[in-house]
Amino acid sequence: MKTLPSVFKHRNNFVDSFDKVFDQLVAKSFPALTDEFGVDFFSKSSYPKVDVLDYKDKIKIISEIPGLTKSDIDIELKDEVLTISGKTNRNEENGTEGTYLYRELKHSAFRRSFTLGENFKSKDIKAKFKNGILNIEIPKVTPKIEEAVKIDID
Repeated sequence: MKTLPSVFKHRNNFVDSFDKVFDQLVAKSFPALTDEFGVDFFSKSSYPKVDVLDYKDKIKIISEIPGLTKSDIDIELKDEVLTISGKTNRNEENGTEGTYLYRELKHSAFRRSFTLGENFKSKDIKAKFKNGILNIEIPKVTPKIEEAVKIDID
């Protein structure tokens, strides 16, 4: 796997660290879960998961964010930090006929940040969200190639 260019770095935050500690605790306490779901099931627990691809002219971030709509997701660029965030609002069953026996669906939120740097065209960033897949394209700045200048020797 390619190392990200130094101008593009993932920014960890408290939630990422807390998730990793929690996942390690669960993995140690319930090793059968690790066996059932795979060796790395509890590692790299940042959400949403992303793939970052480096092309000659751009960086592309692809993320799976199932269950959300385009209006549930925000992408913000501030001080060379690109942040993807979102929230889920699960509808409450407000009837008197049913009682929850088991509940996993809940209100939740996520935030994932990446430091870009100066070598990207922040004004030309494009994002698309379709069928639970978020694609963000960040164009690179084309380096200026200066022509050689003849220097006279005195």
